[in-house]
Amino acid sequence: MPPGRYPVILEPAAVAGLLSWVLWTLDAKDYDKGTSPFSGKLGRRVFNERLTLRNLPDHTDLLGVGFTSEGLPSETTTWVDNGTLRQLSYDRFTALRHGIAVIPTMEAPYLSDSKPAAAKVQDLVKQTDRAILVTNFWYIRVANPSDLTLTGMTRDGTFLVEDGQIVAPVKNFRFHESPLRAFTQLESCTEPAEAVTSETSKALVPAMLIRDFNFSSVTRF
Repeated sequence: MPPGRYPVILEPAAVAGLLSWVLWTLDAKDYDKGTSPFSGKLGRRVFNERLTLRNLPDHTDLLGVGFTSEGLPSETTTWVDNGTLRQLSYDRFTALRHGIAVIPTMEAPYLSDSKPAAAKVQDLVKQTDRAILVTNFWYIRVANPSDLTLTGMTRDGTFLVEDGQIVAPVKNFRFHESPLRAFTQLESCTEPAEAVTSETSKALVPAMLIRDFNFSSVTRF
């Protein structure tokens, strides 16, 4: 299929790949410098209003161990509340400068939709007239840090969905898209499911139907 903008169904692993870069760039030091894609957006909407991102170290499916890799105690916190950014990531120096005694952590991410319309990916497929189904992304890198535009490639199976059915495999795409834009284009979600990829740690995230996603080119395989 030719490159372009398509509705997409992203399986949980693909969603986790995009979300991981959101987590890595929620840095308070860069926010203060004005170099973060989130600068000026604390307390403002950055996702669709149905999406909430929390850290849930006590969740049985997230294997919380009580402490982060830096030795900080794991904290249950809300980072994005109904689409609105509420929390940033602090190193000890920046936390001290801001007078933050308990540093929020994000090692057990849980992304959920307040109104999930499907239980599984198959249910999203059945609800969709036409879309590209993406199993996973890989080799994700930042193309534009100012708005968190990422680039990477689809992998592990990319398919055309028509009239509620998977009808054909599709040659892999390269994409150029920002999760901050994609997560506002939300049409429908499933319940959160386990997602582990070669580039991300474990998370619980939904599969998503997104109305508009930019595939910039077609790969050779």
